[in-house]
Amino acid sequence: MSKPLLEVADLKTHFPVRRGIVFSKVIGAVKAVDGVTFTLNEGEVLGLVGESGCGKSTLARSILHLIPPTSGTVIFEGRNIGALGKEELRKLRPDAQMVFQDPYVSLNPRMTIFATLAEPLVAHGKVARKDLAQEVAVLMKKVGLSPRHMRKDPHEFSG
Repeated sequence: MSKPLLEVADLKTHFPVRRGIVFSKVIGAVKAVDGVTFTLNEGEVLGLVGESGCGKSTLARSILHLIPPTSGTVIFEGRNIGALGKEELRKLRPDAQMVFQDPYVSLNPRMTIFATLAEPLVAHGKVARKDLAQEVAVLMKKVGLSPRHMRKDPHEFSG
């Protein structure tokens, strides 16, 4: 059996509802994420499905601590994400990210596929500039795309 990659336990993210401008008072809370628990093992894939506004993106942002959760724990690769400092969280970002389904929102239409794939490699210092084309070609092959298409724009690919 695979070891857990991600463990989420009773994760809650509530946003306060306030009344008043000068003397603001909390009168309630919007429970965007309320008691989510799951375990994701290495090699497994998890898809979040639900209607618009049900908390999918808030859950993902809370798991990554892009939005601080109200309560609960997130363990990623054996490390409690809630206990990490800002610098440790920054180092975690290349290994744990949200991937949105809609390519029109996810991909910059003004950047080629090469530029889109190369940007994080350069930003995180993963690949030397001279090796970028080769690494982008490897990434494209991994997802079943021909490297000869790396200079295309996102709209040139079908869904």
